[in-house]
Amino acid sequence: MNYYQEITLLPNADINFYFVWQKLYQQIHIALAEHKTAGDASAIGVAFPEYNADKYTLGTKLRLFAEDGKSLEQMQCEKWLNRLSDYVHLNHIKPVPEKLAGHACFKHMKLKGNKGKLARRRVKRKGETLQQALSHLENFEEQRSNLPYINMTSQTNGQRFRLFIEKQVMEHPQTGLYSCYGLSNTTTVPLF
Repeated sequence: MNYYQEITLLPNADINFYFVWQKLYQQIHIALAEHKTAGDASAIGVAFPEYNADKYTLGTKLRLFAEDGKSLEQMQCEKWLNRLSDYVHLNHIKPVPEKLAGHACFKHMKLKGNKGKLARRRVKRKGETLQQALSHLENFEEQRSNLPYINMTSQTNGQRFRLFIEKQVMEHPQTGLYSCYGLSNTTTVPLF
């Protein structure tokens, strides 16, 4: 990743950061989906420079990374973030500094849903009765997470969900593609 563009959430007494994160990231997701590669992936990755899992926060900055500045230009962030101009500041595209603190993957951590929801899904998919589905899930333990997250709304079905984000520091950079959320389990972004 050779170029980046930084977005800063601006302090606002009327609106909290979580709401701004939701609106900002929804727009970034749509922009990444609009500019995806052939395989439903994105060449643009994201980083949260102020990420702090211990304090359950993403911070106030988002960085978009690409191999070349042209990819970021074509994404046209200013167009997608136009409605949020009172709440976010978009910096110009810059080259990534030579001196780095390291590399990291920012991953979408998927949690297993609740037992009732999984049972209803199983009834629908397998044709079982609700009782059969519940007995199959008898030993199921619901996962919980203290990771930072962003509330999102699915563009496909309108359902709300939490996009849990985990940071994993890596020794060496790994190349590849990202999801249309700019996240990846294996592809890194630079830290600085």
